[in-house]
Amino acid sequence: MGGIAAVTAGITLWAWAPWVDRSPFTAYTVGVQDEGHTVPGSTSDSCVRTDASEEETVIYDEDGKRLAAGRAEREGERLGPEFGEWAGDCLIVTRIDDIPGGMGTYLTEWGGGDRNEISEEELRLPLEERRERFKTMEKPE
Repeated sequence: MGGIAAVTAGITLWAWAPWVDRSPFTAYTVGVQDEGHTVPGSTSDSCVRTDASEEETVIYDEDGKRLAAGRAEREGERLGPEFGEWAGDCLIVTRIDDIPGGMGTYLTEWGGGDRNEISEEELRLPLEERRERFKTMEKPE
């Protein structure tokens, strides 16, 4: 009888998992548009993409249920010389609010394209950390 109670308690604890943060969160995705496909923005350090502007990024659960979505900002940041080979390109941010937490793995889709798997840990990265990656990331050819 005690063994059954211990197994039941273990299953209940596993299903409930109090250590998992299930609170909704905001994610930021970033993309970079080549300088040749942008025009100057409203300030000297801003830019506007001329291709695929303001596309929607959708977050799904692993079963394909739509959870949240956000649209890319119209105006982005012109990257400075500290961004190396990305300098001059346009960094565009998409803010996605109210993503349910605690799922571990999600699927993301931009502009109606392919769905890609992404971890919750990656989705929860702060915007500044995502931006800073471009200082050391190699630009694909």
